[in-house]
Amino acid sequence: MNQLGWSAPARRVDAGTARRGILWQHERIRTLLEKAQALADASLGGERLAADAVASAIGDIHSAMEVHLKFEEAVLLPLLRDDLPLGPQRAERLTEEHLQQRSMMAALHKEAATHPELPLLASKLAALASWLLADMEEEERSLLNSDAVRDDLVVVDQNSG
Repeated sequence: MNQLGWSAPARRVDAGTARRGILWQHERIRTLLEKAQALADASLGGERLAADAVASAIGDIHSAMEVHLKFEEAVLLPLLRDDLPLGPQRAERLTEEHLQQRSMMAALHKEAATHPELPLLASKLAALASWLLADMEEEERSLLNSDAVRDDLVVVDQNSG
């Protein structure tokens, strides 16, 4: 059972708790993205859907991912920034990646809200879902492991000498 759910914790958590919370969210987001891909495929295949179905799926993904990105930043960035020498670089990469994701999702959500009838939205939804699924897989492989996010930090005494 995950203690954190979707809410970013008010105080720092240990690496294991952070990983479990993020992986729990990833499983739920995966389900959302897989449903979105199926919806996009149905739309692209000519199936008649509710007029706003694709736009609504884009909005759902945008909302879920915004909460998820805030959660990741709250639990991962403190751990990464304290893990010298590579942690600060990983934290910076994560922050930059999140900025890119937020920008892309906000632009697509705005387009979907403004023009929900655009046929091209289904292709964009499929691409977004594929991109986010691949990103989560890469994040799990490269960042959400005990080598990258860990509790056993070695603190170097800067005062000795």
